[in-house]
Amino acid sequence: VEMMKGCKDKDRAKLETYVREWRGLGVRFRIYENESADCDREIAHLKLKKEASAQVRKHLSGDLEDANRRMELIMQEIDLIQDQVEHQKAKDREMDAQIAEKQQRQQLVKQTRDSLATERDKIRLMVTHFAPPNFNV
Repeated sequence: VEMMKGCKDKDRAKLETYVREWRGLGVRFRIYENESADCDREIAHLKLKKEASAQVRKHLSGDLEDANRRMELIMQEIDLIQDQVEHQKAKDREMDAQIAEKQQRQQLVKQTRDSLATERDKIRLMVTHFAPPNFNV
């Protein structure tokens, strides 16, 4: 109001319009200036979070590499154990075949022995029958 005292009426109306616009723009400017500062703070905060996330990813990447190396060693150990199991199964099959062969041989030996025992008994009977009374077989 003070600055309008020396203005002409025609200029005073324009001046009042410009002052209202200037004040309105000043309020809007401060609002956007505050919003810009808020955005700057949020951007800085998000950048810090992103850096932290990058550090976590880097750490996790190392953990993943370590886990993959351990997994590879475990897979190699599993392969070795599986090979050993298969080798033992093959040995078992081989021993089963040997057992079956020995059992068959044993059966043939027993049959032959039993046949020989029968034959021996027959001969003993014959010897006993034809031998003199004091003859020992």
